[in-house]
Amino acid sequence: MRFPLLLLSTVLAATGVLVRAQSAPPENTGPNASIVRSVTGRMTFRTLSDGRIRGGEEFRLLVHPDGSRQVFVSKDFKAVNAQQTLMARVDARFRPLETYASYWTRDGFKGSMYVTVSGNDLNAVAFGPKGRIETRVRVPDDISVVHHGEIVNGWYYWSEDASSSAPQTSSVYILNAAPRGDAQVAGFLTESKFTRLGTEKVTTPAGTFDAVHYRLEGLESLEMWVAGEDRLLVRQTDTRNDREYLLTELKIVPAR
Repeated sequence: MRFPLLLLSTVLAATGVLVRAQSAPPENTGPNASIVRSVTGRMTFRTLSDGRIRGGEEFRLLVHPDGSRQVFVSKDFKAVNAQQTLMARVDARFRPLETYASYWTRDGFKGSMYVTVSGNDLNAVAFGPKGRIETRVRVPDDISVVHHGEIVNGWYYWSEDASSSAPQTSSVYILNAAPRGDAQVAGFLTESKFTRLGTEKVTTPAGTFDAVHYRLEGLESLEMWVAGEDRLLVRQTDTRNDREYLLTELKIVPAR
């Protein structure tokens, strides 16, 4: 026997089913509680000598309530026919939690890599022309994962002694993203030596910043300026190779 629609509604209301459906809370119309702040922008790669454009990257950074951060980068390095898609997540100290990177070069697909860091254990899985390769490495507390998203180059110095002007050392796990050859993407553990040179005002097309100036030791021609609570790269120069990376667009949006 079929219940008339009115009778069915009466039965549901009597049992509380219809009442509960009508009184269910609406979807959230306020701020997204999982995002404290979002940052979007663009970096431009060019020559120092004549400003010739060599490529660039677009990025989006999300800051979460626990202080962790997640960045998404699309990198078009046209000068060397390379394209990279990157994602990295770090904790409130900027210590890495997970990283994903996919690389194309002039020779074709170089592969992708997924890296996680838990305590002192780093696990990496690479996929590419040579198949699946898994790696497990014990890493020190000051570890960073270098995936070559330029905007977050300042994240690699998260463990620095900010009061020291002497050369310092940090541990880095570097993903091989060389734009030539058919070698599948892989990672290796090494050390990065750098010196904190102080704070300077730096002006780019994206604005004027109070930035920390760093020099990479052993690569004396490579210097970088990092600004703000998100440790974003605003400028990087390599005089030996006539290179400059420059922040040209920036938009910061608090949760609302």
